[in-house]
Amino acid sequence: MPDKTKENAKGWWAAMLAAGPGWVLLGALKQLGGAFLAYFVFTKVGPALADEPIQQYEAALRTFIAPAAVGVGVFFVVMSQIKINVTNAYSGRLSWSNFFSRILPWHPGRVVWIFLNVGIALALMEANVFSFLNNILGFYPNVAIAWIGAVCADLVIDTPLKLSPGYVEFKRAHLYNFNPVGFGSMLIASVVSIVDYYNAFGADAKAFSPIIALVIAVVLSPLFAWVTKGNYYIARVDDPQPPAITPDGLMTDTEMTCVVCGDAFERPDMAACTFRNEVICSLCCSLDSMCHDSCKKTASGPVNLGIPTVA
Repeated sequence: MPDKTKENAKGWWAAMLAAGPGWVLLGALKQLGGAFLAYFVFTKVGPALADEPIQQYEAALRTFIAPAAVGVGVFFVVMSQIKINVTNAYSGRLSWSNFFSRILPWHPGRVVWIFLNVGIALALMEANVFSFLNNILGFYPNVAIAWIGAVCADLVIDTPLKLSPGYVEFKRAHLYNFNPVGFGSMLIASVVSIVDYYNAFGADAKAFSPIIALVIAVVLSPLFAWVTKGNYYIARVDDPQPPAITPDGLMTDTEMTCVVCGDAFERPDMAACTFRNEVICSLCCSLDSMCHDSCKKTASGPVNLGIPTVA
């Protein structure tokens, strides 16, 4: 995305909405198409097989290209599985690497996490995860929607009310290890909705467990932000706190060299490291096991170790 200016504001918003939340519209059409195919084959193959993609493809394709229905159906199934597994392997390795680099910190390389992800997938396949997929998909939304609700509430409620910073920070050097606003609201919403999912509040309430997770997360996020006064978002700031802004409102593309890896990165990816008295990139900062977050313990006011200001 280019920088948003007065001249490109309409196009910028259109592109952002289309590429961001706009994908939900395409996803909804796919869901409706799948539901229609399942209904279409229900009377033909029975309820036990109606949810299998190959049965749906074959029944639908026989209407148009009967001689090639099986072959084309197999092609669609294989292609969709390749797409799904490649996407999951890629996104999964990012999640594993982010998790371990943030918690331990430890990062053997993202290739390692690809093998771990693929290994888990193979184990689940051998365990016939498809046979109890409905239970997993019924349980999963309680956590996923609680997380989405907390993030959404932070962006659309907390930020406009100035309960949270006006920008999204991602660098370890600037973050607390725990922020009760997001993690706390997600955790409580997940626990309550999961308890509800297991019939703690009755069968009627169980059907609405994902909605309960969403409502609790959306309510607790601004509440926790107000109670904590937003003090757990930013642990410390550089001078100037990112991004450096030019007089015409554009972010600078000033590149700086990381003291650890020696690579050059743009200003928003860099942090002032008081442990090394130099600037460090966000990845090397997240993997540093020697500093023990000393920058957040010793910093009094903004930290500036040669990070350029912009007049």
